[in-house]
Amino acid sequence: MITKQLRNNKEGYYDVKITDKNGKSFVMTVGGNLDLYWLPENHKENKIFEIDKSDKITYGVFNQLFNAVGKNDDKYRPVLQGNIISYISEDWPEDEANVLNIIKTEDAFTIKFIKNEDKESWSYPHMGCAICFCNSGSRVPKVEQVFMQLFNYLAYESKLIECEPLEDEKIK
Repeated sequence: MITKQLRNNKEGYYDVKITDKNGKSFVMTVGGNLDLYWLPENHKENKIFEIDKSDKITYGVFNQLFNAVGKNDDKYRPVLQGNIISYISEDWPEDEANVLNIIKTEDAFTIKFIKNEDKESWSYPHMGCAICFCNSGSRVPKVEQVFMQLFNYLAYESKLIECEPLEDEKIK
């Protein structure tokens, strides 16, 4: 399921929440630096998310993402290898960064957040399993743009995505 949430209760600014078939969620948000981040809600317990055809909208969104990445992949630094998108977070050097894998099977997508567990890396404790899509200076700018366009569409353009009520509205 895909929902959008007001960011910091500011009207007009949204985050996008993806909830898988098991009720686990990750959030897409734009940081103050205008980079896009994907963040698992509970990265210590939930790093793998499953989207299948039972959620037609979310499955369709990931199918479109997968196809768009294929059309815009960088021939010198490909992120698509067969049925796997492997995106290295752009907030740290490649050997220190977390990795996002989106695996396509015949009837599902598996999204894996892979934390860099190299305890020698100075970035080791940084932001759990966050994945950064760098808006300026991306290693793969055409692919980064695909992810950013997806976020903007879901947060601001799609009429199919509902906005979650604020916490005080849920109590009523």
